[in-house]
Amino acid sequence: MNYLAHLYFSASTPLAWAGSLMGDFVKGPVPEDFPDELRKHLHLHRWLDTYTRQSPAFQNSRSRLDPVYRHARGVLVDVFYDHFLARYWEDYSVQPLGVFAQDVYRGLQSCYDQLSPALQQQLPHMIEHDWLTSYQHPDVVQRVLLRLEERVGGRFSLAAGFVELERHGLLLEKDVCQFMQEVSPRIRSWKLELGIAC
Repeated sequence: MNYLAHLYFSASTPLAWAGSLMGDFVKGPVPEDFPDELRKHLHLHRWLDTYTRQSPAFQNSRSRLDPVYRHARGVLVDVFYDHFLARYWEDYSVQPLGVFAQDVYRGLQSCYDQLSPALQQQLPHMIEHDWLTSYQHPDVVQRVLLRLEERVGGRFSLAAGFVELERHGLLLEKDVCQFMQEVSPRIRSWKLELGIAC
């Protein structure tokens, strides 16, 4: 999953949001000296990534994309799912997406010193370009894929994969709805096991 989905499933506190995003940057064992809430949400991020890869809805979405994209199909689906979550946010949250995004930005700024260096570098760009709400716009999705392709040194053809969103959009929307129905009760149970407020 990408940023918006991880934040959606997080508890609504600055350290929780930090941990939910830092899962993309902190590899290996979670440091014991991290604050407890941050550590729990790093684990939650990893659980959600693992569950997502195995979920029937995600696998359906991945199989819809042209096999020419090979391993990049998972990355494409990640980005497409965030696009649809942003686009239909009001179906999943009573809090407007713009308000949620501003709360997250302020929260991350308030615990800036606790963020990983890579996330500290990204945060100003995230805020300036309002990444979380901009995902709902297809042209932004296209730019995100181009940036991701540049970040991996062109090893995967991600930018060209934007056409798959146009080609399979309606079916991918249905997959996202199925995924949210699948994951929501499971994540509530897992959060209870971790002692995270639902």
